[in-house]
Amino acid sequence: MIAGSPGSTAAGRPVVWASSWAAVRWNRFLALIADILILSILDAIVNGTFGVTRVTSGFTSVTDPMTSGGYSSFTTATEIDGFFLLLIWIGYYTLFETLFGASPGKALRGLRVVDLQGQPATFGRILLRNLIRPIDALPFAYLLGGALVLFTRDHQRLGDRVAGTLVVRAEEVTGPSLVTGLRRRVVAVLAGLAVFLVVCAAFQYWGRPPLVIDGLQHTGELFSQPISSYTLGSARWGPGSVTYPITFTSQRTNQTCTGEIELHWTFLGGWNEQSGQYNCPGSSFP
Repeated sequence: MIAGSPGSTAAGRPVVWASSWAAVRWNRFLALIADILILSILDAIVNGTFGVTRVTSGFTSVTDPMTSGGYSSFTTATEIDGFFLLLIWIGYYTLFETLFGASPGKALRGLRVVDLQGQPATFGRILLRNLIRPIDALPFAYLLGGALVLFTRDHQRLGDRVAGTLVVRAEEVTGPSLVTGLRRRVVAVLAGLAVFLVVCAAFQYWGRPPLVIDGLQHTGELFSQPISSYTLGSARWGPGSVTYPITFTSQRTNQTCTGEIELHWTFLGGWNEQSGQYNCPGSSFP
């Protein structure tokens, strides 16, 4: 069925999609807010585990501030590449809408994604509607998608129009019910979430130290000077600490230097630089 044409719910009551929009509009906005909050938490976990600290604005000194009076002023962000965050965004909606007919936000507001006949949308349609979601978010704050939802006849954002899907109240869904096997799908999602958190926790301790050192290099804080390139040797682990042999090229003098850098672990703060020493030709340890 299409917007404006009557159909039937699972309970046999007649439905007119256009007339149901008033009940969906506010809930769809609240569902978006809820999903954004959940995604923000997920992004924070992923960025804090796998992200690298980079300078986002300002500048770092090209001289050694400890010896030459150099000055740095910058802000940083610790995050993974935007492409991978986009994949998480698309995957979040696609997974939940395929398994449950709704993202967590939509489920909380009693909404479901359906095809134009009111039946649960197929995986292909759901994937397509979410692949186009970044376009709907343009130029910012879902402006394009929101305008299409508000001002088009069928109240579909661009992804819905291309994929042939609608967002309706749960009681308006016709065809096969997604209730069958619901408990199994919920358990599978919770088990997957538990595995994901365990992997993140393990990587945070055993896999993150090289990313922390990479962040120090990006911000000019590795040995308190800008370094153009470096390589790490094999890690030496201790209780709550890890030490790496390092060979690096000083950006200021273009010298190849060798040394060691030690990181210490704290439960709340993660890995942080504890100490380091290096030796460059013609100079002594600092």
